[in-house]
Amino acid sequence: MYSIIHALVSVIIGTLLVIIYFLKYRGTPINVWKPQIAWVRAFIYFSLCNLVFAVSGTLDTLITQPIVRVDQITNPTWILYLVVCFLYIFFAYWILWSRMTLTFDRQYHLLVEILFGIIWGISTGGLLLSFYHLWSLTALAPWMIYLLSYLSLAIIQYFTHDYFWDVYVSPEHDTPRSIIIKTSVCHIPNVALSLGFLILWDNYAIFIFFFIFALTATTIFQKFPVPWAKGKFHAPMVKQGIFGLYRGAGYTKKTKPSKISNPKDFN
Repeated sequence: MYSIIHALVSVIIGTLLVIIYFLKYRGTPINVWKPQIAWVRAFIYFSLCNLVFAVSGTLDTLITQPIVRVDQITNPTWILYLVVCFLYIFFAYWILWSRMTLTFDRQYHLLVEILFGIIWGISTGGLLLSFYHLWSLTALAPWMIYLLSYLSLAIIQYFTHDYFWDVYVSPEHDTPRSIIIKTSVCHIPNVALSLGFLILWDNYAIFIFFFIFALTATTIFQKFPVPWAKGKFHAPMVKQGIFGLYRGAGYTKKTKPSKISNPKDFN
């Protein structure tokens, strides 16, 4: 019942936001970034993620299983893997990602950024978890489920991140160099470790927590603007990718050091 309600709410919110978008923001040039438009696009994406999360049966499984089992919290291997995942995500996103991120002269809005990061983490984590859940329903060997789940997650992350999020939602926050480093050091290992934890221990809630922990950091450290923020914001620089679609390219134009965070990282 809860998953049905969740799916209906996602459809209603997503449909209303699509209508608002087409009535107010359709046709906005690619080189124009406004907080209100970005938030509408983001919550359309969140609605779609949560719809998949519900109709796939993943949410039902999440709700019915314990967050952790007694045999896990008394297992040194489980504790070690959990600590390794936590520390790696902390290093990758709260330290490295933050240092490799452009902020220009945007302002912090910490409470709203945390809220946005939590919703983003639940939505994206729920979407990715759904693909694992569907593969886990098969009779395949665990290593095959891991491989197919990883490939599915990698493809989804690539297209939603490169061709949607970094073009139509986030303000500019990367360079070509930081995109490569973040992908290879942050995003790929995060998915590999988190999925490994899921395959071995089947803790759905902890998998979601990993993504909340990571994406809250990315929201804070890119200083994601609140919907009512005023002023001009640097739109993402893009280039053509598959089928001529736009994808995030990273910032290349020379700027004054005061306009970026940690300018030494972008020389």
